[in-house]
Amino acid sequence: MKHMPRRYRHYSVQFLHPWDVRQIARLERMVFLEPMPMAQVVIKYLSPRTRFLVVKDGSLIIAYFGYEVLGPYAHVLANVTHPLYRRQGLASFVLTEAAVSAERMGAKAFIGEVRFSNQPQLEVLKAIGWTRTAVIEPFFGNGEGAHIVMKVFH
Repeated sequence: MKHMPRRYRHYSVQFLHPWDVRQIARLERMVFLEPMPMAQVVIKYLSPRTRFLVVKDGSLIIAYFGYEVLGPYAHVLANVTHPLYRRQGLASFVLTEAAVSAERMGAKAFIGEVRFSNQPQLEVLKAIGWTRTAVIEPFFGNGEGAHIVMKVFH
């Protein structure tokens, strides 16, 4: 698949390169209570059903959105913004941009889970047209519940 050379402000936007996979694992550990281990990041990266769209400041990944297309749905693996780069609209931007490539892969919608404690993520998703479709308690490994969220394309 072609890379998406684009710009957002003065940042570059592209699909993940193999030499940047370590940065994804590092960001996972930085922001998530239950991060995806490096081996799992590599397995997902190598899958033809998976894409990671990244936003870079120079060579540093400052935001990314990963998803895996499973039939008509693209399941969200992660939506991460580096803590030092938050409040710039990066999460909304990368989520919206990723929908284009997910549609090209045959997906009709994104579906994902958001921790009950992650109200900022729910607000971002609501602002760009995602809806909460269900609640599952408990969902995550620590027993926290999840909002099931969805964004239908078009």
